[in-house]
Amino acid sequence: MKETFYKGAAGNLSLHVATVSLAALAANATTIASDGLPIGTQITGVRIINDALGADTELTVQVVDHSGGKKDLTAFDTASAGNAGAFVKPVYIGDEGPSDLVVKNTGSAAATGEVVLQLEYRYKGY
Repeated sequence: MKETFYKGAAGNLSLHVATVSLAALAANATTIASDGLPIGTQITGVRIINDALGADTELTVQVVDHSGGKKDLTAFDTASAGNAGAFVKPVYIGDEGPSDLVVKNTGSAAATGEVVLQLEYRYKGY
């Protein structure tokens, strides 16, 4: 079941939550956490709540547009269970969108466990 991605006309600040279950996500492999982030969205922060995903694991949260262009938002050390957050320089999804929210294992070992991503954004419009 897909979750609705709210697009308020008032330029609201919102939180989009995506839960991903990783089953031995190999080093340098990716998985889509949420597809089709709409044009007009400005991403301002990323939060993570994660299980211990294994020694030497790190997840990088990316936005990937429909032509394959990638923008790294932030990286999180996920070897032990925890939570963290990062403000990011605002990333606007424009003509290259809609875009997917992607998780990449940038560590050196496979990652296994549950990850909850909270994407802070505001809908600016196109």
